[in-house]
Amino acid sequence: MMASSAKNRTTQGKTAGYLSMMATLLVWAGFFLSLKGGANSDLLPADLALMRFLVPALLLTPFVYQARKQIVAIPAKYMLGMFVGSGLPYLLVASNAMQYVPVSHGSALVPGTLPLFVTAIAVLFYQQPLSSHRKLGLAAIAIGTALFLVSNISSSQGIYDWAQSKGHLLFLLGSLVWAIFTISARVANLNALACSGVLAIMSCLVLFVAITVGWLPSTLHQTSVSQWPWQQVFTHTLLQGVGAGIVSSCTYLYAVKQLGAERSAAFGSATPVIATLLAIPIFNEVPDAMTMSALGFVCVGSLVASNIFMKNDTSLNYQPPMYQK
Repeated sequence: MMASSAKNRTTQGKTAGYLSMMATLLVWAGFFLSLKGGANSDLLPADLALMRFLVPALLLTPFVYQARKQIVAIPAKYMLGMFVGSGLPYLLVASNAMQYVPVSHGSALVPGTLPLFVTAIAVLFYQQPLSSHRKLGLAAIAIGTALFLVSNISSSQGIYDWAQSKGHLLFLLGSLVWAIFTISARVANLNALACSGVLAIMSCLVLFVAITVGWLPSTLHQTSVSQWPWQQVFTHTLLQGVGAGIVSSCTYLYAVKQLGAERSAAFGSATPVIATLLAIPIFNEVPDAMTMSALGFVCVGSLVASNIFMKNDTSLNYQPPMYQK
């Protein structure tokens, strides 16, 4: 009886985890569209960061205060990993990268290659077991990533597009730091709202200093409030601050808790498909054959790497060691 009840709770938890990932994917697609919209506007990366972190910093402060003892107990390396991977550094890398590549490339390289980096960290540092399915999926992701880099060569002139290559490398860096966040958040095991709030507060503090001393230029800081592009500010605040800052942070961390870091990361494969389709009417970005091929390898590889086709995936039973509180 007790075993059956525990099994039902586990099944319900897995179902809730999948629903959380579905909500996360929709917000992630909007996140990349917002980055591209910001890159095409007069807004600078610092402005997007301000809209991304200010709202959750204000709304989630009570949750941060309630969890203050847990936050203080988290080892500095895990807190730093979460800040770099999901705070201001990650957003600056991603927003700068989007200036050089289309939405289809950026949305594929970050969540698409995330399983590569998450698995590498889990295997190297936590001795995570690696199934044959995951090896096959990771190989497909690597092929797709290589195709993206090859696509920088102009077929008509044979000239290598170094600017687009820079964007690709920046997005790969963004995927790496996001993987660090994924693992760090799983080990830290902090409440989702408190985690989102403390990262937003840390990011705002660093951002305010950087803008004030001139390290980061800001259009909003340099112009009067009456001249702000309020429609853009509202749109990016909704997508970045509310969507990416609060909604997706909670749903993704919940999915990580229920499904595991590797499987949650692998489900990000649907993000580029959604974002690419939306970018066609919004930004008139029609992907070419090379992009579609690379996108296919990355998406299929991510799905295979998630081990969702395996009935008994023992790797999902693995948990990395928790820190001593």
